Amino acid sequence: MTILMRAVEFSGRASAAGEILRARGARRDRPIAVLTRSSAALAILAIAAATLEAPLFPIDPSLPASIQADLLRQAGDALVVDDDQIVEIQSMIASAAGAPLAYAPPRGPALFIATSGSSGAPKAAILTGANLAASAAASATITPLDPGDRWLATLPLFHIGGFSVLARCAFAGADLVLCDGFDPERTRSILAAERITHVSLTPTMLAQLVAQGPAPRSLRHALVGGASLTAQRAHEAAALGWPVQPTYGMTETSAQIATLPRLPEGWRSGQMGRPLPGVEIGLTADGRLKARGPTIMRGYANPDLEPGDGLRDGWFISNDLAEISASGDLSILGRADDVIVTGGKKVLPSAIEDLLGACPGLGRFTIVGQPDPLWGHIVAIHYDGAIPPRELLDWCRRHVAGAHRPRAAHRIERFPLLANGKVDRIALRRLALRRESQTGAGGKNDPAAGDF
Repeated sequence: MTILMRAVEFSGRASAAGEILRARGARRDRPIAVLTRSSAALAILAIAAATLEAPLFPIDPSLPASIQADLLRQAGDALVVDDDQIVEIQSMIASAAGAPLAYAPPRGPALFIATSGSSGAPKAAILTGANLAASAAASATITPLDPGDRWLATLPLFHIGGFSVLARCAFAGADLVLCDGFDPERTRSILAAERITHVSLTPTMLAQLVAQGPAPRSLRHALVGGASLTAQRAHEAAALGWPVQPTYGMTETSAQIATLPRLPEGWRSGQMGRPLPGVEIGLTADGRLKARGPTIMRGYANPDLEPGDGLRDGWFISNDLAEISASGDLSILGRADDVIVTGGKKVLPSAIEDLLGACPGLGRFTIVGQPDPLWGHIVAIHYDGAIPPRELLDWCRRHVAGAHRPRAAHRIERFPLLANGKVDRIALRRLALRRESQTGAGGKNDPAAGDF
């Protein structure tokens, strides 16, 4: 479903929804937890919560019940709204109308939003209205957004990559186009039919759209982030007119820390340029990126809304390894917990991913370390493309040297992705454990190359 959202069209409904929520116990500073996949409902309730000066807490309803319960525990005394209650609210506000109402979140806690949980249990970060406003203003210095522009939100609003689009459009007076779920053919059609000027994508989404052909003429900005973007994929997209802007950020930083205004010639994976205005960056002793400034979260959620949880002297210390050049340019090397030690040598998956970008028939893929009795770990590929595992390993022998060369390849029937397009590494680990239990030590199947 595709919905063009303008303030004048749904502000009346948001105001009415706010009164209903107030009658059900919503109040200032009490989080309103909303469990729905409907982007339209979340957009309306985001504005409704803002009128009450209550933080919104959008939660992915497809998460396991135990994780939902843990997120709600982190939020303390939250008012919970699920799809059944949303249907009831929508029936009560269907005919409501009113003057335009801009999204005006409270300066204090305005948004509880869960981290992706791609490699562990999600945490809820508390973002203030001041955080969201500072992030939108900083983003606009690199990616200008004006009234009349249209930003397609392809990511769900219960992830920061989706919600930040809503905030940017509201602050700028631009149009927000919401789309529940991502389908490459439908999205390509929406981009052209709705004359979209801005879009946020993951690398996987970009690849699927590029396969549909050149970018529509209206599109001026395509922010690509959330996962490692290979140079091969980026330059192929740029050659077809896609206005690729590599971007990097986290939930804890209100989305972007750094974004390139355009794809430079000779760009390499991980290069992000200077940080956005107001964002200060540095490195820890072990090479992890740290950041502070007006876009950094208030802290992780806790029932008393106490600030500072997860921060150190105002710094948020990420788990991403990075380099900062003498001129201040940022390059992301990969996650610290993704480093593979094979035969005593440290290997970063991002360096391998760039090399594999030229392999035909690979499809979506990720690099992980696979336990090995001789080397400690070996480099392994999980992928969903057409190339058979043994042919893929033969290609790697010819094109990838030394410790970086993958020595195991596993084709996956359905590549596990989270709702925000990131690889679900927990699901990958489960698949790997299942494979090991099926093959075992000395089993008949070749553990170095197979399908599962």
